[in-house]
Amino acid sequence: MKNTDILSRINALLSKKVELEQMTLDNGTIVEADSFAVGEPIFAIDGQTKTPLEVGEYILADGTKLYVTEIGLIGELATPETEVIEEEMSSEIIEETPVIEELAEVPATLEEILSAVVDAIQPKLDELQAKIDELTGGQTEMKATLSSVSASKPLTHKPNETKLSGILKKESQMSVEERIFASLASFKN
Repeated sequence: MKNTDILSRINALLSKKVELEQMTLDNGTIVEADSFAVGEPIFAIDGQTKTPLEVGEYILADGTKLYVTEIGLIGELATPETEVIEEEMSSEIIEETPVIEELAEVPATLEEILSAVVDAIQPKLDELQAKIDELTGGQTEMKATLSSVSASKPLTHKPNETKLSGILKKESQMSVEERIFASLASFKN
């Protein structure tokens, strides 16, 4: 392909006029988009300025609901016919749900609810009680064993007495140096 052919094609594409679709909102604002489809950019026209539509729900003049989920992008279009069909489908689903049967299964009083909860946790409570009994049984065995064992040496109290050069002195009467030597002497014993 020659350069002149490429340039002529580019020129033809640039000179081609793009027609955008325009619609009017129920409040009279004109909106413009390449096509009114999900994911297409949409703008509000105010004279010569185009402003991307803010996030929200808009109603077109023909009754179609336009949902903008991101600024300037069409998120969903719902015509009045699709809304009626959706409502009919949801009402059919509600009618088919066995609500009365579900309500019959729900306990009516607080006592019934509590008894159902107690019945559900009773096996765990029994298991915990068995463990408690096992531990307390071991404890009584340990007490019996300890009471049968007697101490091999009787325990006697020996008060701390310090001796320094053969003379018995009370700690309060000793000098600092004597206390240090006394402490060292007690470690040797």
